[in-house]
Amino acid sequence: MTLSRRGFLKLAGGAGAGAAALYMETQLAFLQVASPIENPLAFYPSRDWEKVYRDQYAYDDTFTFICAPNDTHMCRLKAFVRNGVVVRTEQNYDAGNAKDLDGNSSTPHWNPRGCLKGYTLHRRVYAPYRLKGPMIRAGWKQWADDGFPSLSDTPSLRTQYKFDARGDDEFIRVSWDEIDDYCARGLQAIAETYSGDEGHRRLIDEDGYPEEMLEFWEESGVRTIKMGSSLPIHGVAGKFGLFRFANVLSLLDASVRGVGPDEAVGARDWSEYTWRGDQAPGFPFIHGLQTSEVDFNDLRNSKLIVMIGKNLVENKMPESHFFHEIMERGGKIVTITPEYSPPATKSDYWIPVRTGLSDTALLLGIAKAIIDREQYDEPFLKRFTDFPLLVRLDTLQRVRAEDAFQSYVSPLDPEAPSFTLHGLTQEQHAELGDRVVVNANGTFTPITREDIGDTLTAKGIDPQLDFKGTMQLNDGSVVEVATVMSMYREHLADYDLDSVVDITGAPLDLIERLIEDMVTIKPMGIHVGEGINHWFHATLHNRATYMLSMLTGNIGVPGAGVSTWAGNYKGGIWHAADWHGPGVGGYVNEDPFNPVLSDTAVYRKENQRHTIHGEETSYWGYGDRPLIVDTPEEGRKVFTGRSHLPTPTKALWYNNANFINQAKWAYELVFNTNVKVDMVVDQQIEWTGSAEFADLVMPVNSWMEFQTLEMAGSCSNPFLQIWKGGIDPLYDTRDDVMVFAGVAQALARNTGDNRFEQYFQYAIEGRPEVYIDRVLEASFTTVGYTTKDILDGKYGEPGSALFNYRTYPRIPFYEQIKDSLPFYTDTGRMNAYCDIPEAIDFGENLIVHREAVEATPYLPNVIVSTSPYLRPRDYGIPLDDIDADARQVRNVMMAWEDVKQTSNPLWDQGYSFYCLTPKSRHSVHSSWSITDWNWIWAANFADPYREDTRLPGVNDAQLHINPEAARDLGLDDGDLVWVDANSADRPFRGAAPDDPRLEVARLQCRVKYNPSYPYGVTMLKHIGWLATPRTVRAIKERPDGRALAESTGYQATTRYGSQQSITRGWAPPMHQTDSLFHKKAAAMGFIFGFDVDNHAINTVPKETLIRITRVEGGGLNGEPWKPGLTGMAPGAEDDFMRKYLAGGAVVVKGRA
Repeated sequence: MTLSRRGFLKLAGGAGAGAAALYMETQLAFLQVASPIENPLAFYPSRDWEKVYRDQYAYDDTFTFICAPNDTHMCRLKAFVRNGVVVRTEQNYDAGNAKDLDGNSSTPHWNPRGCLKGYTLHRRVYAPYRLKGPMIRAGWKQWADDGFPSLSDTPSLRTQYKFDARGDDEFIRVSWDEIDDYCARGLQAIAETYSGDEGHRRLIDEDGYPEEMLEFWEESGVRTIKMGSSLPIHGVAGKFGLFRFANVLSLLDASVRGVGPDEAVGARDWSEYTWRGDQAPGFPFIHGLQTSEVDFNDLRNSKLIVMIGKNLVENKMPESHFFHEIMERGGKIVTITPEYSPPATKSDYWIPVRTGLSDTALLLGIAKAIIDREQYDEPFLKRFTDFPLLVRLDTLQRVRAEDAFQSYVSPLDPEAPSFTLHGLTQEQHAELGDRVVVNANGTFTPITREDIGDTLTAKGIDPQLDFKGTMQLNDGSVVEVATVMSMYREHLADYDLDSVVDITGAPLDLIERLIEDMVTIKPMGIHVGEGINHWFHATLHNRATYMLSMLTGNIGVPGAGVSTWAGNYKGGIWHAADWHGPGVGGYVNEDPFNPVLSDTAVYRKENQRHTIHGEETSYWGYGDRPLIVDTPEEGRKVFTGRSHLPTPTKALWYNNANFINQAKWAYELVFNTNVKVDMVVDQQIEWTGSAEFADLVMPVNSWMEFQTLEMAGSCSNPFLQIWKGGIDPLYDTRDDVMVFAGVAQALARNTGDNRFEQYFQYAIEGRPEVYIDRVLEASFTTVGYTTKDILDGKYGEPGSALFNYRTYPRIPFYEQIKDSLPFYTDTGRMNAYCDIPEAIDFGENLIVHREAVEATPYLPNVIVSTSPYLRPRDYGIPLDDIDADARQVRNVMMAWEDVKQTSNPLWDQGYSFYCLTPKSRHSVHSSWSITDWNWIWAANFADPYREDTRLPGVNDAQLHINPEAARDLGLDDGDLVWVDANSADRPFRGAAPDDPRLEVARLQCRVKYNPSYPYGVTMLKHIGWLATPRTVRAIKERPDGRALAESTGYQATTRYGSQQSITRGWAPPMHQTDSLFHKKAAAMGFIFGFDVDNHAINTVPKETLIRITRVEGGGLNGEPWKPGLTGMAPGAEDDFMRKYLAGGAVVVKGRA
């Protein structure tokens, strides 16, 4: 007799009780008590149990799919199916089979590709937390049913319809047709409400937004609709599909305002890479690119690898073995982190530094030593960097050839690669101009951006690195000038090694050792990540890091470079160029007014209409406002560059991210900011914290359940992947692209414009591969591939191929070094100097160390320098002003000896602990946070039986703390504590002690002794699922105390608050310039100022100081936590445990 899962469930019901008992007796006989055996040596036991054991691994079928969470890897896994249910997943071991169009192949060195998250994905897919059908918040539905009355005109309606009580309203299950219609009508209402004169009145007079936020409003309410998709390269059809939908809303604008195609505008498309704080914001300043990193398999080519704030052990698990191979191949590994981190345990030596990016000073000290000792790579600096370029010492701007030579006409050839390959325009070149060097013969010599590498040599130019003197300009004036190298020789005086040791706490002998290694070992690769990029002054740190690679010539060759590992950001892997096609942008920007309805058509400029306008999500995360400060010196000053300005947010639709849960300052956003947002749409596979605070919830299929084809890629490996699911959807869910198609169809019905529906025709037909093939053809990295060929296995493993890159592994700047092509900067060189006005005003034209804007014991944001070449403006802001906005724009210089005498007022108020927030090895951002196995693995307080009912689920959040610091606070290992940041604005502004929302938002967790963290430094893993009003009520009302919301089934991982309780939005001014010239993110071409996920605010959640207060003991009944009393816990070892750790518990006989 065999029994299916469904049959078993039926049989186990009351009507089948007798049959079930009979079946259990015959089929589950192995559960009988074992017969006693007196002499085990004389009896061979029954082996029937082995069949049961082996049957656990029996399966009916397999299929492969891409595990595509918010990481960089995109591993192809194999799922094993039994009775229609995925019972396990494994690595597919296919990574050595992929080829490109030229027959180049990957190697088996990539295997195995997968991690513990992929291993438990089926437990997440089948978990009870899945979204099971479309849902609408009851209050929002009532608002819609009442005809969408203006919330701006009558603010009390926000209370009536519970816009100020999201998270505590009920949800109503609806059909897909219903939610499509409600969503479409909501978008129409918002477009109508906030357009024209009435829209202006409502936004400015009623809602109080600053006038500057209407810069890109363009009279259109559609511009108040914001749409974003996290990691869109994880699904071209579905994840990029939301941006396509944003573009089709220009049809809605045309309908509402009665304008033609040339005036109609689409929604604003939101960032994802910068919003998460993952971009290295200094990289565009150096080489002009959004980010640059090697393929992961290039790590094995390094002879020296320096990891700065990057944990390649825990956070890049499928590919971290390439880092391990450096050890096997005789390379050297160095780690620079405040704590004794996992990579530090694998390193030749570890350099500890003071938390808060004090290591910027370390890097500058190393640079000073290399320069002073003349150990730099002089030919490289002359040929590829701006070190020999002249700077005017009166204005601090580079000398322009146009100002230095009479009747100067640039010799830059219009057919040069700058124009024909890179996309520079003549207008941009005219604005940038050419530069000046001092040739070896002592003459001032103009150079163009093409004059690098062999081109420079061929012209007979040998620029001097060191020069300081005067030159006469065209207007007759005589100015003092100096090369960038000469300026740095003086500028770095504050960073002698003794001062660096004092600033950073790094050991002098290890600094000297690193200097020696850097100047003697090649190739050297430097790797950074969120550990750096999540700080306010990451821009300066990034620039300092790259300066070391420039000084040592470690650019553009295998095993070298500076890589940042944070987020799968690079939509530009399907790259666009005027000389080829629009890349993946062809799909996003297809002309809504003339949809391309031929199966065989390709994307070209002629069928494109870009109506959307990029916006940095972080402005919403900053309270839906730009950075505007009332300064004593200049009065009200807008520090957000014009190109960056946001519009007011009235609708918010986000896909593929637990968006609100992950937002820095989350409780500020849900309790204050979002009250003025009229429509929040959450599109996900699970009921997350974001769904709890949404208005419309769109449930989508998991990667295993996709019903149509999808295509994805990665920034860290060369694999081009296409797949669909292998099981039917478990619930009433859709593929992502079908969600957009459904709302588009509703808009077509409501407006009578069939072009909404035609825009998603191939998705509606179940053939999104038509769009995928167009993207493949439109991108010069994939042209020649087709979906059919890839799925048929023409390039190796069915569904896989290699992107057509210049090198394998991909080596950034290979063309610049080998072919002497210019870098993507204003000078065509790698820039160690920045002469844009914003950098000069903020004292960052040369690279300096600045103290953190909050996380420092000293004066926040102070510049540690006495350099004659910095002229920062403080805007008259007093040193004792602790206002967050003012702190960000106050620029004062001090010598380190003076800085040491200052103090941070917050530190004096008891906020004296740093809090690091790295990613966990057991989750991907918040994904898998409540998957039972992963949650159990994630912290030290796991208990699947929940004997302690204070556990929110099967585990609890933990704050790692130095044991000595904990004991000084009176904390035992495992104690429950409150964790608070600056109460002026956290967990949300206006939180009164008796505000019931404060109970929800104030973070409570457990402390865990961890001696690897220095005194004063704590660590809380990023991030679980936040507490909500419903989960806080649940822990009080449920007999088991579980943080499980009653009506929605939402599971929080904390009893109170979340990691985001202690973070806030920041707006670093150097991320908001209009002057920075850099490459576009997704196309060949250049831009000044803002570009989505490229030059924009990078969120900085590590900028926080916390105060820790004991609640009660972590053991049952508030007693001390027993594991902490065993004498074996880290930081609380007894004498025997210390002896054991020292090797003294083992006695070898025969040895003295």
